Amino acid sequence: MFLGIDVGGTFTDAVAVSKGRLLGSHKVPTTHGDLLQGILAAIDSLLQAADEAVERVSLSTTVVTNSLVEGKIDPVGFFVMPGPGLDILPLLPAKAIVLPGYIDHRGRESGRLVMKDLTTTVGREFPDRQVFAVSGKFAVRNPQHENSLARGLAAIAGVRHVTRGGSMAGSLNFLRRTNTAYFNAAVWRRFGQFASAVEGALAARHIAAPVHILKADGGTLPLAAARERPVEAIFTGPAASVLGIMALCRPEGDTVSLDIGGTTTDIALWRDGNPLITGQGAMAGAYPTAVRSFWLHSVGVGGDSYVRRENGILCIGPERKGAAMVLGGEYPALADALVVSGRAAFGETGRAYEAMRQVALPGMTAEETAAEVVQAAVTIIGDAVRHMIRVYEEQPVYTVSDLMHGRGFVPASLVGVGGTSAALAPVVADRLGTSCIVPQEAAVANALGAALARPTTDITVRVDTEEGYLSVAELGLRDSLPRRNMSMADVRSLAAQYLAGRSRESGITVNHSETVYEEEFTLVRGFSATGKIMTCCQQAKPGVMAYVR
Repeated sequence: MFLGIDVGGTFTDAVAVSKGRLLGSHKVPTTHGDLLQGILAAIDSLLQAADEAVERVSLSTTVVTNSLVEGKIDPVGFFVMPGPGLDILPLLPAKAIVLPGYIDHRGRESGRLVMKDLTTTVGREFPDRQVFAVSGKFAVRNPQHENSLARGLAAIAGVRHVTRGGSMAGSLNFLRRTNTAYFNAAVWRRFGQFASAVEGALAARHIAAPVHILKADGGTLPLAAARERPVEAIFTGPAASVLGIMALCRPEGDTVSLDIGGTTTDIALWRDGNPLITGQGAMAGAYPTAVRSFWLHSVGVGGDSYVRRENGILCIGPERKGAAMVLGGEYPALADALVVSGRAAFGETGRAYEAMRQVALPGMTAEETAAEVVQAAVTIIGDAVRHMIRVYEEQPVYTVSDLMHGRGFVPASLVGVGGTSAALAPVVADRLGTSCIVPQEAAVANALGAALARPTTDITVRVDTEEGYLSVAELGLRDSLPRRNMSMADVRSLAAQYLAGRSRESGITVNHSETVYEEEFTLVRGFSATGKIMTCCQQAKPGVMAYVR
């Protein structure tokens, strides 16, 4: 039996799934002051109803996202080694110290790393810092400088953790890797406290099953691995909804999905049954990162979105002031309008009418006001969907296939999940001119996605046959080639071996792997080929382990 828990802005949902069957589900209000309290309340309710042994517990948690949004992060000691070129410092989220030393684009040391008086520098520039991030521009080609600096920092008294930029991603985008290293270090201690609390609470309930954390790309990480790479757990709520849709239905052609919860609506685009992925990485506020993620967009419209008039103009969200009045709250919300308009039936109907009368203009009935509120909400969501499609279609074209077939996206269907989806998704579909699907278990789709998500990890292998070395960025590894006359097929085989090794170390079994990207360049000198540079990135493929029957 798999347990899946999704911590949303309004509710924490939990499900128990076994062999594609939903054994039970439970929904409790999210306890924002102490997320663990709500998580355990949901688990306890499930365990009372299910009698099978727990094989795995998977959490889609907002711990990391909330820490970043609310600024509840640790101060980070930050070192960068950019070498010559653009001044990266103004683009970073925090103060960083530049160290001399440079690895060039081929992975060769062009300038020696200078770490003189490192302890003195840390004491002067970063007093009392316990977590550090280090990043070098071409560390993915040669991690020598990053590794040396990380070892030097780890030896200083009081330093508990160092994140290397090269371990976060194997791609060349220096700014994204550097930001990712910073944010990973910033949330490391807070996530560690949450992980320890989860382990202790489950042990007290005699649950010895492995605990996994959902990632932004729809995979999961065992808790021990997530402790070292907590930044990968940003935006897991929207990712959970995408996986839930995978488990519940199989979108065909061009499809829009909406996860309409109590606080937000999360939008994803699908093509031929696969959700679209961000080209380079997720954004952490205004800062680009290298965290692989589904291509998602959130708008502040949900069932509990606060409805009011400001200078006579109707406003919906993004603020939430507790539950809707129909459910005992004190302020009008979108859910009240859905009840009055006849699109939903729950709670105290009289309270919903009172909510709409508070929002109505002189001479308007409660029903007219409810219709205005619903249409305003639909307009916000519909405009966000159209904007997302427009951004997708305007992306640069890089491949012959894209040039031949273009990036036109014409949605034929809309899939709605989340607690408010049955009431609102059909109206949005009408606005967009598409058909609408609301799966039977739509209200707990996110928790289902978390429960059934596959474990994933990735690896990037780069081979330079002229220089005679290979590098594996995520492992901080650079080594001599076993032989010079290697082919792309050989590099793929090496990547598969390193992926299997990294997976074993993380406690992951790889049953499905895929090549994310690969590149091959021939080096020419004096009109003769002198070698090749080949790169292959492979991952344990994200997705769901079973479909819900």
